[in-house]
Amino acid sequence: MPRPALTEEQRRNIRRRIREAASELYATTGLGEISARGIAKKAGVSVGTIYSHFNNLPELMQSLWREPVRRLIKDLQEVADTHSDPAARLHALLTTYAEFAAQQRAVYRGAFMFVRPDSHSRPEAVPVEEAAIPKIFIAAIRDGQARGVFRAGDPVQMAELLWAAMHGALALPDNLDRVAFSSPDLAPLMIDYLVESLAVQAHGT
Repeated sequence: MPRPALTEEQRRNIRRRIREAASELYATTGLGEISARGIAKKAGVSVGTIYSHFNNLPELMQSLWREPVRRLIKDLQEVADTHSDPAARLHALLTTYAEFAAQQRAVYRGAFMFVRPDSHSRPEAVPVEEAAIPKIFIAAIRDGQARGVFRAGDPVQMAELLWAAMHGALALPDNLDRVAFSSPDLAPLMIDYLVESLAVQAHGT
């Protein structure tokens, strides 16, 4: 007699167990040591069950941080909508991004500091202006330029550099712990510096 089909709730529970097992292994061993067999053993399922819920191991790992990043994007958009002053808006956006990195360290590392192994397939890259987070930064910069608050320049490239600088301030102390930086938290200093560097008066224009 064939095994009865799983209900949708049962499938959700199995998927949750798999993701929880993957998350625990990622937190203790890092991505390089994770295998489908190890996840299956910890979740109490077969390797085949994992691949009936996820196409491959990278898809499973990316699912761990997909929902938190969606919430971050939603929070950023809400911040953008509640600040009319462009400089205050950009400052609040960067602060929200930095707070996410501090409060969701494992998620931030997985979503934004993930170095894809050569053996894993790479997704098709999208232009910066089409990516959700920099798109919000771009809109803030364009509004600031239109109001004469921010200096002239390509807003896409400016947002790209701004995002890269913020990422460096967040990731460098974490990755380079053998260096004693001037501040244990570079993010607030970087935020002030970036917003001030975009200001028209900072460039005498």
